[in-house]
Amino acid sequence: MRFLHAADLHLDSPLRAQAMKNPALAEELRTASRSVLARIVDLAIAQDVAALLLAGDVFDSGVVDVTSRAALAAELGRLGRAGIPTVLIRGNHDALLDLGRFGPVADNVILLNTDRPTFDLPGVAIHGLGFDARHVKESLLPRYPRPSPDVVNIGLMHTSLGGSPDHDPYAPCAEADLLSHGFDYWALGHIHQRFERRGERTLAVMPGIPQGRSIRETQGGSVSLVEIDQSGVRATPFPVDLLRFAVVPVDLSGEGNPIDQFTAALAAATPGDATLAARLLVTGAGPLAGDPAYARSLAEEAAATLPRVQIETLRFATTPESTAPGILADLALMMQQDVATPGFRDEAAGVLDEWRKALPREIADVLDQQILDDLITEGLDTVIQRLATAADRP
Repeated sequence: MRFLHAADLHLDSPLRAQAMKNPALAEELRTASRSVLARIVDLAIAQDVAALLLAGDVFDSGVVDVTSRAALAAELGRLGRAGIPTVLIRGNHDALLDLGRFGPVADNVILLNTDRPTFDLPGVAIHGLGFDARHVKESLLPRYPRPSPDVVNIGLMHTSLGGSPDHDPYAPCAEADLLSHGFDYWALGHIHQRFERRGERTLAVMPGIPQGRSIRETQGGSVSLVEIDQSGVRATPFPVDLLRFAVVPVDLSGEGNPIDQFTAALAAATPGDATLAARLLVTGAGPLAGDPAYARSLAEEAAATLPRVQIETLRFATTPESTAPGILADLALMMQQDVATPGFRDEAAGVLDEWRKALPREIADVLDQQILDDLITEGLDTVIQRLATAADRP
């Protein structure tokens, strides 16, 4: 018996912050997120699975972009025509999602909730409870049905489990409690990196985000093929992403043309099965570090010579050792230590919130809390680099 398990598609993610950095990359990413769904359906049909399991956050909000909804309806309808049902739950992002807002998505789509917590197939019971509010602070596990007798039991849950540094605590659940509930397989969602947790007779899997949306999501890009037989339960990751984010180090300290050096670094990092969205981390830039726009133009020129390569952004690696010696190095170290303190982060978060309040409502989420670390790092790098460049001038 086989199932395909995916989560966190975020089909209608607005990608406004990405669009401010690189509009072309944002548009390619928006297309990739929808095209990945087609790859998932293709895989489900090719593997002849009993059901597609979607463990929450199919969409990014409760009011769905019409184009994204149409893409979902078309692909899940294609799956239905192959005789494969889709079983899903709501996550924290699409907690208030009304799938029937513009008519039924597809006849084969089963939404599990408190009114219908279980869907039965021959020899298997699939259980699930989704979010009915944006923030669920308590564990949902006590509300799940007990295992159905004499069949395989699968649970869908959207949860932060015991916590993750990159994710807020939504529907937290102790791993030990989850693994002892009695289900054979837990199809999890919410955390965007793949991992497995195994109990005595239970396997719980977080499949990872199928398509990363920013440089913060360099892991993931996969779904899990679940196989259940007399030998037990196994989950195999399958890559499905069409665009992959990566931090690419570039050393310009040696002799040679910077464009050639950028080209070599990008070519070495390019995945064979996806477009590369590269954040270039440049060392040994010398005077070029004083002109970030020109450095970016050289990197873009290098990327244009390669197939399927986009520049997400370019940063100069700045450490106390890479700046001028003496007072400047000491100052750089002090600034780096300062931004690492909780007090600095709290103050920065307060400033960010004030900026958000001053922005028009429709674009305020460009300064989402999730980009706070990027803003702090980029600001620190810029200040240190400008100090270093100024120190080099006669």
